[in-house]
Amino acid sequence: MALDILFVDDDLITREVVSRHLRLRGHRVEIGVNGIDALARTGKTRFDVVISDFEMPEMGGLDLLIRLRQEQPLARVIVLTGHVEISVVMSCLREGAFSFLAKPLGDCSELDRHVDQAGWLVDAWRSQLSRMQRLAREEL
Repeated sequence: MALDILFVDDDLITREVVSRHLRLRGHRVEIGVNGIDALARTGKTRFDVVISDFEMPEMGGLDLLIRLRQEQPLARVIVLTGHVEISVVMSCLREGAFSFLAKPLGDCSELDRHVDQAGWLVDAWRSQLSRMQRLAREEL
């Protein structure tokens, strides 16, 4: 299933490698260079999945996550970081992160698994919403 994904990372090489990988898997991918750039993109486009680095200049991943929960509550947010600390993980999960991955990502297989899980959830929500809309129309 093709997903609309926003990938946010301040590292150019990571952005290029991961976004290319996700596109090769059939997803539609937009890129953000930091949290502020990501929010500008979420104001124009609805995303199924947002994959964001935790440590970025101007607006980091936790602040972005908090804003995304308000602006795009159905988007599943996967947080990436090179410095895994339990307090960081707990903060992100408490604020509604879908999952958390350590960098470097290696061959991206773990990222693929998390994106696939988020995609299944998004697909289930879409199916349920479609059923509810159909039932509402039938009642009218």
